[in-house]
Amino acid sequence: MIRNFFRRLSLALALSAPVLGALPLAGSARAAVRPQAAVYFPNWNVYSNESQQVKNLPWSKLDCVYHAFWKIVPQNGGYAVVSTDPWADTDKSNPLAHFPQYAQMKRQYPDVSVMLSIGGWTCSGRFSEMCLTAAGRQSFIQSCLNALDAYPFLSGIDLDWEYPGEARKGGGGNEGNPVVGDDKTNYTLLLKELRAALDGRFGKGAKQLTVCCAASTDILKKQDYAALFPYVNRINVMTYDMTASYDSQTGHQSALYGPVSADTAVKYLMKQGVPAGKICIGSPLYGHGWRVSAPADSPVGAKAQGLSSSPLWKQLQKLETAPGWQAGYDEGAQAAYLYNSDKASPDYGVFYTYDSARSLDAKLKYIRVHSLGGLIVWQSGGDDGSYSMLSRVYQGLH
Repeated sequence: MIRNFFRRLSLALALSAPVLGALPLAGSARAAVRPQAAVYFPNWNVYSNESQQVKNLPWSKLDCVYHAFWKIVPQNGGYAVVSTDPWADTDKSNPLAHFPQYAQMKRQYPDVSVMLSIGGWTCSGRFSEMCLTAAGRQSFIQSCLNALDAYPFLSGIDLDWEYPGEARKGGGGNEGNPVVGDDKTNYTLLLKELRAALDGRFGKGAKQLTVCCAASTDILKKQDYAALFPYVNRINVMTYDMTASYDSQTGHQSALYGPVSADTAVKYLMKQGVPAGKICIGSPLYGHGWRVSAPADSPVGAKAQGLSSSPLWKQLQKLETAPGWQAGYDEGAQAAYLYNSDKASPDYGVFYTYDSARSLDAKLKYIRVHSLGGLIVWQSGGDDGSYSMLSRVYQGLH
């Protein structure tokens, strides 16, 4: 799926008491939870060469599937949520439509959550204006309720607003993220009101509410996780794209440890009072690449030119044993990389940052040791035909 959704950066919160009269979800907010093995399934997978379908996911090795993406549109003086691709999702004339398959698989695997994810990198442009007024928020909330009524197999709503308070220009099909009000306050209000509406319509705790956030504390300071966490079941920290091919030197896009890493993001959130069981970290099933400018004994941190392609994990794992390629591992960061040192190869000097089986195992151990809420994987289309990595996630957590 490689796309600009990948430029996700960070995490932020505040340790002050909730300012909006927050009440925890049923049970203690700090109660231990079963860690989730979760994967995002984007609706554009319907166009993949493999014709990837919902029914072919490894349902017995998953706890949660996030369907991506729906978006916010102005409607009747308010706001509504609609599919970014109705033909792929719900069109009855499409034999590969995703939602009929979700309904079928949910009957077979009732314990697997199916979440409707709204937003994403390219479709976050209406969040701020929608949140600006109570009327805007209520129209959006009503549309979410309508979607859950229409598709009973859905377990809840996932908000992937990238990012509250972080102004970003759009263009070329990307809505960007204009900031038109006090996103920090309005985001918490939205979650408070949406939580109350979900409980009122379906029963307390019957439907889940989750959010995505970046892994950079600079961005997360623009949201108030200390106030909002009681309203959500999980906070999915997008611990990938922390370094990417748009940078001028190589690095680790999904390091477990280091100045910008999953560990620093988790510790920051927990310092704000967020329970460990509500924090999920992420793993990418794709890589970022560069061509190193000059030969280097240690290619990590070397000056390099970014590559436009972002290969999937199922492609990268084949390079681990290919001639000319070195499968490297940074012990300090617990991060994997690939580097081509064959001067005769057209790929000489190419460096890829990605999650290998080893670095994934390190994350899974970290989740268990720190009693985190689980792991999110972006996205299912990056795995191989037997879903080796998704199976590894499930086995590692359970």
